[in-house]
Amino acid sequence: MAAHQPPTGEPDRPRGEIWIGDVARAVAALSVDPADKAVLSRIANLLGMETAAPVRPPSRSGSSEPRPRPRTVPSAPPSSPTPPAQEDPRQRRRDGLAVPLLQPLSAWDSVPRVWSEPALAGPSSRATGERPALQGLLPPHSEAATLRLLVSRLVAEGPVDIERLLGLMGTATVVTELPRQPVRTVRFGVQVLVDLGEGMEPFLRDAMRVLERAAAISGRHGCDVLYFADCPLHRSGPGAAWTWGSYHPPATGTRVLVLSDFGLHLDAAGRLPPRYEEDWRHTAGLIRHNGCSPVALVPAPLDRWPRWLTDLMPALCWDRTTTAAVARSRLP
Repeated sequence: MAAHQPPTGEPDRPRGEIWIGDVARAVAALSVDPADKAVLSRIANLLGMETAAPVRPPSRSGSSEPRPRPRTVPSAPPSSPTPPAQEDPRQRRRDGLAVPLLQPLSAWDSVPRVWSEPALAGPSSRATGERPALQGLLPPHSEAATLRLLVSRLVAEGPVDIERLLGLMGTATVVTELPRQPVRTVRFGVQVLVDLGEGMEPFLRDAMRVLERAAAISGRHGCDVLYFADCPLHRSGPGAAWTWGSYHPPATGTRVLVLSDFGLHLDAAGRLPPRYEEDWRHTAGLIRHNGCSPVALVPAPLDRWPRWLTDLMPALCWDRTTTAAVARSRLP
């Protein structure tokens, strides 16, 4: 509904028009009560909704007609905020027509939301503050038995070997000492050589897990730990890297467990030193010369191992394929 219509016979000239929607937006912006008719009337008057015909432009003959003064509607007396019971507060009558008024809303009015799906559970304290539990590389059901085979060694201190004794007697051999069956023992202790090189960085937590299990099996005083990078021959030690020195093998009879990739990352990057294989052969020779037996855990598939590794010491693949039965068949 426009505020005014151009008089009949006058040319249709472009001019501003005020619509009922403009009044509704002004009422909503000012948060005016729709039932307050006096205020609504003032707003409509200010917007020019209730003015008389527009001012006519001067005629072409030059005669000027007096401009009609705008006819204003006197403000209605303040009415009670409560509308009559029979009148709908959302409607206002004008010229015999029911004009619906928009319901004023504010930016702070909140519409209740009904969610059809349950909310997601919030993060727990364990997920945010604690690291997930580490699962070892060895099979969980045989990890303890496999590690016990790795840190122990065979000694002829078991029951008397009757079959061997009868064989000696049948050949008329003088028996000066009763032959005994071999048994495994951890009383000689174990020395664990932990590789801290670039290729072993992803397996650092797994190496620490093996250290804890080895110390629990052989005892805290029977487990000696040395750290090195790539090869322990020239630089290794129990403390920080700047304290490392030349490698010295442990006491006679000690099992030596090596946790290393034996230069696989150096070979893949083309940075393998020319004397790398010779240094490892020299290290294994020192261990065997002192009466110790080395064994290795390699976190890589068998087809990626260097060819000279199995000639130096027994080695096991550090993954779920290595069970206690596999370790027993490959270890001396």
